[in-house]
Amino acid sequence: MLFFGDVGKKGEIYKNKTMQIQPLTSKQSGKEILFDSYLIESLRSFDELIEVYKTYRQRNPGKTFILTLDDLGQAEYTSVHSILTHDLDDTEGYDLSGLDKTCFEAGEHLGYLSTPSEFFIRKENFFKKVNDADFASACERGLTFGKDEITILEKINQSPLHYLDKQIILKVVPVEKCYEGICGLPNGYFQCDLNPFENYALAKYLFEKYDFELFGIGASFLGFIRNEKPNANQIKELISDLSSLYNTNETAFDQLSEIIQDHHYLFLKYTE
Repeated sequence: MLFFGDVGKKGEIYKNKTMQIQPLTSKQSGKEILFDSYLIESLRSFDELIEVYKTYRQRNPGKTFILTLDDLGQAEYTSVHSILTHDLDDTEGYDLSGLDKTCFEAGEHLGYLSTPSEFFIRKENFFKKVNDADFASACERGLTFGKDEITILEKINQSPLHYLDKQIILKVVPVEKCYEGICGLPNGYFQCDLNPFENYALAKYLFEKYDFELFGIGASFLGFIRNEKPNANQIKELISDLSSLYNTNETAFDQLSEIIQDHHYLFLKYTE
């Protein structure tokens, strides 16, 4: 019988034969740890990962969980640059008096966020900028997908495990809604990619229209999940939206639509 403890308990380690989950340390991540995070290693299947996600979410109401997906190192690298580009760690105008003492050196703030006490700064800076983004602006980014890119979408939606990194981080982001979890790993750095706020808008749109819940962010992909498989009408509308997002004819997604109807998850590429 599988057992999953409350992720709020420090020092939790979960082992299931080969898979292991343990608290993330600063040596295991290229980013500062601003909230509880856990390292997952040695996955045996994608279903196993989804089981972990669902169990943690169900046993910890009020918390948002985001998993890293493909190419962890690149995802963290571009996230750092996204944060810097959009000044998401800018402390100007915030009351710093209640921050952890380790945030300061000789009475001066370090100049970057490094503790959970500072996450509210990242969150507020992020939310100040999302109002200018919606699904239409994501479509206007101009992502264009040829046959090769669509084939990649088909393959990851058919066999997700092959595209996931061997190390995955489970992030417990202190926000209420699934799509707000993007502020825990804001990504979309290059000019031709959807930026962090367009990714947020896309995730919000898919949740509100199709009940697809954002559960993962990688270097190139966003992962979504819903409780039930989408019906025929939902898939038809979704393919229409994807053709707008990727500026591609709907017929190019015929194979993808067949794959989607067999699953309760969806992977989309936010990079060209």
